Amino acid sequence: MMADQFSGQDRSIIAKPLREQIYEYLRDEMYRGNLLPGALVNVNEISQRLGISKTPLRDALIQLECDGFVSILPRRGVMINKLSFEDVKNAWEICRALEAEILIPVFDQLDESCLKEMERLTNEMRRASETKDSYSFYQNNVAFHNVFLNLSTNNQMRRIIQLNKQRLYDFLTRKHISQWEEEHCDEHMAFIDLIRRGGAQEASQYLKTNHWSLEDQEQYIRQFYFNGDNHE
Repeated sequence: MMADQFSGQDRSIIAKPLREQIYEYLRDEMYRGNLLPGALVNVNEISQRLGISKTPLRDALIQLECDGFVSILPRRGVMINKLSFEDVKNAWEICRALEAEILIPVFDQLDESCLKEMERLTNEMRRASETKDSYSFYQNNVAFHNVFLNLSTNNQMRRIIQLNKQRLYDFLTRKHISQWEEEHCDEHMAFIDLIRRGGAQEASQYLKTNHWSLEDQEQYIRQFYFNGDNHE
């Protein structure tokens, strides 16, 4: 039964509507590489595996389509969307603009405990990179950014960032790029240093022009998402 899939989770999660539980289950399947870009979702198989009717499953798939993760194709079924370079570029620019915007009003709330947590998460990212554990690397990367993003009361902006990051970090069967991950961690430490110095504008600008620089990281992006192909 569907409830058995979540037996080890908190009761607050169990209490979520079935549609939301299925949505999160399918998102996790994408994240872990069990549902790959371009693949068709076997609705009957998932319905039987989870012990659920097709109605909440269809509702979850409709929400996934609205969020850009799948396409519902008439007479063909449901396909997991592939990312084009333009998709990555657009998501990257959205995250760059909104994170830099959010940082300014929450800057004074970033106390030493926040910075220590950001340092801890960066160290976890380094360890994950050394063991080529992409799943842990990107989980800790998202958690690092959430230290300051979660201080914001602008839930709409945070939701937009979350959805775009989920698309960027899906399908982690992609190749491990140690140099990019090392540079990523170094940028995190530089960002923390700017915050410690009290430079809100400088830290915000660093997010825009360095950490989320599409131009500087395009070679890694093409290698990570498209195996270096310039013709997606």
